[in-house]
Amino acid sequence: MDKLQHQTYQDEIHSLQEEIRLLEQQSQNSQSYMGSFLRTIDMQREKFSVRNHESWKCSNTDLEAQIDQAESQIALLTQLTGIAFTKCVMTTVGKGNDKRKQYRLSGYSHSLQFDLEFELMEVQAKENVITTVTELNIIMESNEFCDLSRFISRAEEKKSLLLFFRTLSTFAKWYEFRQITFKHFKEQYPKVVRLPEGPNSEYMVLECSKVPGIELKIFWKIFVSEEGVVIPVLDLLPKIPVEALDFDTEKVVDNAPNSFRNLMRLFGIEAAIDHLINLM
Repeated sequence: MDKLQHQTYQDEIHSLQEEIRLLEQQSQNSQSYMGSFLRTIDMQREKFSVRNHESWKCSNTDLEAQIDQAESQIALLTQLTGIAFTKCVMTTVGKGNDKRKQYRLSGYSHSLQFDLEFELMEVQAKENVITTVTELNIIMESNEFCDLSRFISRAEEKKSLLLFFRTLSTFAKWYEFRQITFKHFKEQYPKVVRLPEGPNSEYMVLECSKVPGIELKIFWKIFVSEEGVVIPVLDLLPKIPVEALDFDTEKVVDNAPNSFRNLMRLFGIEAAIDHLINLM
């Protein structure tokens, strides 16, 4: 392993360690975040039920102000995370100390849709209310994303809504960015770029029309750890005819993956891909 590749792996390890540290810090405040998050959802649900009720009166200025504030919070949440809710149903079950709330949520993050079913219990502490998720079921079409599917199982096991939303937001952002990037280059360079698996493909192929048999495959994986750390990884796989390798005295083909990673580090993903396409 050369020094550059070793340094690349070291950078990725340090990035993982930093993500884990941040997750641990954020989890310490998860209960208060959860209470605020659910109150916002309840306010959105109340907005629809109250405004559609026949007895609604414009004199309810306090409630109107609270609803407007909730709408602002929801809009900010969608803007920051790409997460939006399209349906919310809440029912109360049990009595007394065994009283619990059951939620059914539908929504999307960027282009990925999800459905949630969860149950929570609220316990009044000295100064605030402690909210605990007791049941969690996440429904997503995640079969094509093996890492995401394993993470969802982990989030359900830990009953962590915040972990799910934080990871989904990051994953969906990278997933959409990959779609947009591949589509952009396919439309701009239709004779060079090929997407064998369509717009949702994990890789693109660059073909050289002047020299048949030469291809560059750009793989763009989005890995998700069980702890919810999202890591986009891009790599380059050159395909050169065997007879042409004898003329590659400078080992250009062997060094191509490292050169591609250097281009991304210096100029970013889109500029690095554009540079490769111009070479082809």
